[in-house]
Amino acid sequence: MDAPSASLKFVLVACVACALAIVAPAAAGTASPATTAGCTPGVRSVDGAMARVFCGPAKATVHAGGKTLVFSGGLCERSGGFYVLNMGTFFAGGSKSPRPYLGLLIAKPKRGTYKSQTLSFRAGGVSRSALADVTLKTLHSGTFTGRAIGGGRVTGSFSC
Repeated sequence: MDAPSASLKFVLVACVACALAIVAPAAAGTASPATTAGCTPGVRSVDGAMARVFCGPAKATVHAGGKTLVFSGGLCERSGGFYVLNMGTFFAGGSKSPRPYLGLLIAKPKRGTYKSQTLSFRAGGVSRSALADVTLKTLHSGTFTGRAIGGGRVTGSFSC
């Protein structure tokens, strides 16, 4: 892939990740669950920047760059014809906050395998976006594997 194509793909993935974190839950007309175990969902200032905090029972494990990253506290939901997974704290425009975030946008809210779905995550000093092939085993669990933008393999699983 030539450099302009890689840059364009990165920009597109970043834009979709931003949209799924902020717009998708609102478009569904549902709010995040009430405060759970010290987590208060919603949009507010976090670590000096505006962010959206996700709470809930979702969990995920990501393997990337020789590291295993574990995420918890999020939602899996249907939104705008998609299936959306969000966990942690999303900062639009970026942040130096160490707070973890994982977002996954899947083409359809039904069981099956979907190619080149948008995945973004940040934790443990690793921040990546990837196009991943996702298998939804049920609407409560799945796996993914793909290539991170800029190179490297990404694999993992999630449950809600």
